[in-house]
Amino acid sequence: VSSFIQHKNPDIVINTAAYNNTEECESSPEKSFRVNAIGAYYVAQAASRVGAKNFFISTNYVFDGSKPSFTEDDCPNPLNVYGASKYAGENLIKIADNNALIIRTSMLFGVSYQSGKGYNFVSLMLEKARRGEEIKVVNDEFGSPTYTRDIAYAIKELIDRGASSGTYHIVNSGSCSWYEFAVAIFELSGIHPKKIIPILTIESGSHIVRPVSTVLTSNKLASVGVAYLRPWKEALAVYLKEIMI
Repeated sequence: VSSFIQHKNPDIVINTAAYNNTEECESSPEKSFRVNAIGAYYVAQAASRVGAKNFFISTNYVFDGSKPSFTEDDCPNPLNVYGASKYAGENLIKIADNNALIIRTSMLFGVSYQSGKGYNFVSLMLEKARRGEEIKVVNDEFGSPTYTRDIAYAIKELIDRGASSGTYHIVNSGSCSWYEFAVAIFELSGIHPKKIIPILTIESGSHIVRPVSTVLTSNKLASVGVAYLRPWKEALAVYLKEIMI
């Protein structure tokens, strides 16, 4: 990492690398911390050496879900290995580079975006519907679906405005449960599943502790002149049109 960044000598480094399969992170904590914490530290350290502005993409899972929503000023308290590894990454980055910007986001969807599981939630729901499957989706975990194109533009705006170091929450406006997200996907796409059933997280078969609500809100975007992102359902409609042409 150090030799590559030194050779390229960039002005800006945006670190989107992550090990974010939450189930695998729980059973492979060493790998999770190698990528999300130590790896992030090396990137920040190398960026600092060449004077590059470093952006680190973090997650809503640094929070414990103890309140309906969280701002940049709230204290993280991760409940699982994935969240802990990303929060460790945030702290190591601050040690390596005090000019870095930490971007927390959630529930990403977009062209070419795949989670650590090899898909994004929208593409998974559409594929299940096309296969005629009965779909079960948790209805007791809440967040803010976020379009990768929108967060990319917001990061570019932070760059253009010379935003100062620190932590920024960037998500599309509004919030929903994963079940409500799925229902919106089918309504807007016109592709309907055989059956969609809301379930509780405890019924999902997941073996890790997940926060109930990790809705992110921002106190800092407005202070640097960056507009809040459009509502998530509006962004979802644009994305679905993009992939279904």
